[in-house]
Amino acid sequence: MATIRIKNLGPIKDTGLIGLTDVLLVIGRQSSGKSTFMKVLCYCRWIEKKVMTSFENTIQSYTHNKRFMKELKQFHRVDEMYFGDDTEIMYDGDVITISLTGTNQNAKIVRKQDAWDDRYNSKLSYIPAERNLISAVRNIDSTYKSKERDSIFNFIHEWYEAKMKYDLDNKIDLSLTDDFKYFNDEGLDYVMLPNGKPITSFYASSGVQSIMPIDVMSDYNMGVVGKIVKFSVTDLVNRLMESLDADVVKQKEIGSITEEDLAPIRERMKYQSAQLFIEEPEQNLYPDAQRLLVQNIIRRLKVAQSVGKHRSMIVLTTHSPYVLSTLNVLMADAAANEKRPDDERLKEIVDETTLLQTDAISAYFINKDGVFEDIKDMEIPMLSGIDLDSVSDWVDDHIGRINEILYAE
Repeated sequence: MATIRIKNLGPIKDTGLIGLTDVLLVIGRQSSGKSTFMKVLCYCRWIEKKVMTSFENTIQSYTHNKRFMKELKQFHRVDEMYFGDDTEIMYDGDVITISLTGTNQNAKIVRKQDAWDDRYNSKLSYIPAERNLISAVRNIDSTYKSKERDSIFNFIHEWYEAKMKYDLDNKIDLSLTDDFKYFNDEGLDYVMLPNGKPITSFYASSGVQSIMPIDVMSDYNMGVVGKIVKFSVTDLVNRLMESLDADVVKQKEIGSITEEDLAPIRERMKYQSAQLFIEEPEQNLYPDAQRLLVQNIIRRLKVAQSVGKHRSMIVLTTHSPYVLSTLNVLMADAAANEKRPDDERLKEIVDETTLLQTDAISAYFINKDGVFEDIKDMEIPMLSGIDLDSVSDWVDDHIGRINEILYAE
């Protein structure tokens, strides 16, 4: 299992060693470091993907001229002040390790020779809290300007790639309690209302605008697992020329290269997993919609896992007790199924389309000191919501004191 540990980065004091499970949940107060953690993790996974699908000079390019840190700061908009001499990033991935210490050092990236032959391509997507921009701002693809390519720009670009799959003949159901559907028509985003009438997403409610990109992009990204990336022959030839199989190109004229020659590189570029990093999926959503969204994301994850040869995963940050509670129900399903796999009564309760293993879900709470606390109790099993729902304690205490005054004899 791949792992990551981060120390002394912004509000994060120490994450401890975090194993990358199928579903990884991070909760905490505002500005506690949830997004910072997810951005660093996503960046490390992306670097590993790039190393696995590119060529020999990729590692060298990210271990010189402080490029690793520069691109992390620029692409994910991580503040310069977050880094100090005691900052540490330690990532142990599937085929590489990454380590970074301090502010003035280059990252060290090392290939794991025993795993290198098993390298693969993965579809990664970071879905930020600012996702409503694609609906709230008209022509966001042309109006959003960034001096350097950053995560928001990249999200907009990925949105335009993903949405092209869904047209009038292939609408996607949104994870809402009523029957809302999304489709695009000539590049414009539409929502089909429960009464069958379409409106542009610009006029949709904030909840619809927030859930729309998560449903579309999770369905699309998980759906490409097992499929070959759409590269032109020219793109494939260029990759082939840079690869270890470059001798094939040297021995032939470009025009005489056959599909048989390109087959190995096409197979290498086939997506074998998908990885989604989603900030605050509950944003603007009614509790029941939060539940449906989490369930649908898990369903899409399971489809990808059934097709891909490598682990697909989802990382979520949240403030919502409903997101956590939904995952607790899925853990209860998993525990019951593992304990009594042949009990027919469970088949009437447990939804096979969302059934995971108990060890597939992990969750952490970032405490006030910036330390990650494992909130998964395997004996029950469940995720503790005590730190997430402290308001209930305040309510109970406050009402108790009022009742004591009103009703005490």
